[in-house]
Amino acid sequence: HNAILGIVHLGHERDAFTVPVNIPERYLTMQTPEYNEEAVRMWGGREQLASYPLEEPFALLKVTDQRELAGNKYYLDFGVPQGLVDQAAIVLTRDRRQVGNVSFGRHRDIGPVTDDIIAGIRILAPHLRRAALIGGILEEERRTKTMFEAVLVAVRSSIILVDRKARIIYANPAAETIIEAGDPLCNERGTLQLRGEVVPGQLQAAIEKASEGDIPLGRRGIAIPGTRADTSPFVAHVLPLGNRTAHTGMPGEAIAAVFVADRDEEPRFVIDATTMIYGLTPTEARVFDLIIAGHSSAEMAKLLAIAPSTLKWHTLQLFDKTGKHRRVDLVRLAAALGTSG
Repeated sequence: HNAILGIVHLGHERDAFTVPVNIPERYLTMQTPEYNEEAVRMWGGREQLASYPLEEPFALLKVTDQRELAGNKYYLDFGVPQGLVDQAAIVLTRDRRQVGNVSFGRHRDIGPVTDDIIAGIRILAPHLRRAALIGGILEEERRTKTMFEAVLVAVRSSIILVDRKARIIYANPAAETIIEAGDPLCNERGTLQLRGEVVPGQLQAAIEKASEGDIPLGRRGIAIPGTRADTSPFVAHVLPLGNRTAHTGMPGEAIAAVFVADRDEEPRFVIDATTMIYGLTPTEARVFDLIIAGHSSAEMAKLLAIAPSTLKWHTLQLFDKTGKHRRVDLVRLAAALGTSG
């Protein structure tokens, strides 16, 4: 009756990438993080999605308890009104970060997916998977984020992108480690929580302010002090991202970035924050670091082991990305971030 080609993220991201066929327009607006999460739960959750074998079709009613469907918001609001009684799905691609799949909805007038339908889809599955791989269909979304994610992975600080309700959209590897430990960051049903705040509730308040744009918090954001379970101090920096998504390639629903650093790591935070906000390459970040440290062009070229002309090119790229025109403006930018809060 209809079909959806899509990507499901296996990490903290709750967004999804889908290509629908024969689905009325009014249902396409339901591709929100809340409904996407319900759709994942309908299929057994992320762990179960990650366990389904490639190219082997499976039916929704065979893998999900009917009682689970009765309380699933996605099934009730999306499937039932369209007359869908069952779905058959195939995992086409999978890695540690995401699952690419295609699903086919069965209308109640035709009845649930039967064994002979599964057998027929099994014959088609290798061809569908090959077409997806050769055409790169399921890679389009990944390509738009590759450079940005590479920057976040390279950054040393823990960085979490959140939406206006503090739901986790992305967490880099450093942040994943902290979240898994639950100190001071933790994941409560997909929502970012901060433990050990000096004044409880500051993180949520800062994120709410960030959703209003740069003005309430200021472009430099706010710093929230706290203490870990082992009594060591930390600072959580919240930066608004409202006007930065198009330039950097970060997800459009991200309204704030949350950094966590030790209180004596302010210089590192400044470099990491600038790298993340403006999508700097490692070399551009190093040039920025040396500029705010007061090095001359000759000193920087020697320290980086590059020609003066190459240094000039990286510096111009740095100016272009940050919107600055002079070195003194970069120093002021670093000072603004370094005195956040």
